[in-house]
Amino acid sequence: MKTAFNRSAAAGLLICMGCVVYLKVGGVAGAVLFSAGLWFVVNFEAELFTGRVTRADYSWTQKLIMLLCNVAGAAGCGLLAGLCLPEIREAAQAMMRNLALQGPLVLLWKAVMCGICMYLATTRVGTESRLPFVVYGVALFILSGYAHSIALAGYAAIAREVAWWILPLAAAGNALGSYLMKWLLAKKPEGSSGRG
Repeated sequence: MKTAFNRSAAAGLLICMGCVVYLKVGGVAGAVLFSAGLWFVVNFEAELFTGRVTRADYSWTQKLIMLLCNVAGAAGCGLLAGLCLPEIREAAQAMMRNLALQGPLVLLWKAVMCGICMYLATTRVGTESRLPFVVYGVALFILSGYAHSIALAGYAAIAREVAWWILPLAAAGNALGSYLMKWLLAKKPEGSSGRG
């Protein structure tokens, strides 16, 4: 399966739309509204690194391209949002500075936890609607302060500042968390009773 540059950039833009609404509204309402960005990604099958990193039908080269296009889409949207909505820039700056002060180990843990949330939010189970999974997964990672690499690209662009190590470490942590949850929730072997 080929990674589409435009669908990957669109995913980054949609996630940044969630960043903007969270910075404007904040709290539980902002976290729930942020989930609209991921819902649009899932509904329109845009290509988001944090939602597709564990898929075997993508090579690591394709995943890296997807990540870079996600970051470009989020950063482009974030730069424009920071220019057009200067009232959100200060909140984004405070968020990015606080994250940098917490250090790499804390960021990595927050990114792993976000990767777990993203795996749960975007992985299809059965035929039920993905909407509750998306809303709960996003609200959980936002309100817990977990680190989503593509959202951080949007916040950094709005703030116009970022410590160089934050985005790659967050992306690695997101991938690690997604793979960990995929492994932990692997299907049971045939013949198991299905009881805990």
